[in-house]
Amino acid sequence: MKKVNLLLCICCVALASAVAQSPNNQTRTGILGYLDPHTGAFRPVPMATDNGDDAPALTTYTGTITITLTITVKSTSLTSFTCEANVSVEDEITTTPRGYEESVNATATGSGTTRTCKLTIPYAWSLGTQSSDSMTISYVTFGSSTSPVAQRTSGLSPLGTVKVPANGATTTLTAAVTL
Repeated sequence: MKKVNLLLCICCVALASAVAQSPNNQTRTGILGYLDPHTGAFRPVPMATDNGDDAPALTTYTGTITITLTITVKSTSLTSFTCEANVSVEDEITTTPRGYEESVNATATGSGTTRTCKLTIPYAWSLGTQSSDSMTISYVTFGSSTSPVAQRTSGLSPLGTVKVPANGATTTLTAAVTL
């Protein structure tokens, strides 16, 4: 009899141990949140993110920047003229700042004491904060000659600082330069 009681006792202990170790199959569904006592509305608790800041969605803005430089030549030894324009924009995105740099070079046309450079910069920038972003535009002009060897430069930075325009816009700037 003692053997039967002992065997029954061991079986009960094993069964109780197996039941205690089995996973709880009752799943609880619902949304974690609280009831606002002032409005009676349920307010869900926001989901946690990895870095705490959600990066804004990026939208591609395209357009063209056109710069016309009119050069008045006062240094009579200069015979060749080129121009360079630069534009930069920094996206004011808070997670990881992004910046774009664009540049273009052109040879001036014309003769005598007046030369003209027409510089065109097409762009496509993926920006998260276009409405608060600004582009900074600058230029440099170069005059040179081979005999006698002479060089002269003149530039302006910034020629203009303007908000990044709406998609597809053309931004036009002009400047007068004396070399």
